[in-house]
Amino acid sequence: MRHRWITGGPSVEEKQQAVVLSDFLVKKATIAGLEGTEGKEALEEMVAALVKAGKVEEGGVKAIVKALLAREKQGSTGIGGCGIPHCAIEGLDGLVLMIGRSEDGIDFNCVTGEKVQVFVLVLYPPEQDQARRAVLGKVLQLCRTTNWLKFLRAAKTAKEINDIVSEYDNGA
Repeated sequence: MRHRWITGGPSVEEKQQAVVLSDFLVKKATIAGLEGTEGKEALEEMVAALVKAGKVEEGGVKAIVKALLAREKQGSTGIGGCGIPHCAIEGLDGLVLMIGRSEDGIDFNCVTGEKVQVFVLVLYPPEQDQARRAVLGKVLQLCRTTNWLKFLRAAKTAKEINDIVSEYDNGA
């Protein structure tokens, strides 16, 4: 552990541990059974769920999906069977996170070659880039070092998915 007086603040690891994903999770937007079979369709479905939950303006779906796809062209956010599409969106009140699960998986150009079954979509205002980094870091940490992704893949309902996120926020 680094000493705060040497580094001037908490380490990256400490910041990731402090992140509570449930604080950003839009539970009403969680999708346990994505219907889309392609990446763009899955993104459209997830952004539409955020519209329905009142977190994104209805007219913004196409622009947000376009921004997410542009971000994917820079390099895939799919890793180990989990897709973490993210981008900055002007006009958001704060960072939002939603989870969509595909039973069969979707080709999302995952760097490991796997189909993506779990999508963790993160949208954030441009001025909250530090929060974005902390949230993405936490998601990556959970995917790499715990059974979080395994449990999300097995979840059958939106409630189960939301409960898994809460469990891991509480130290599971």
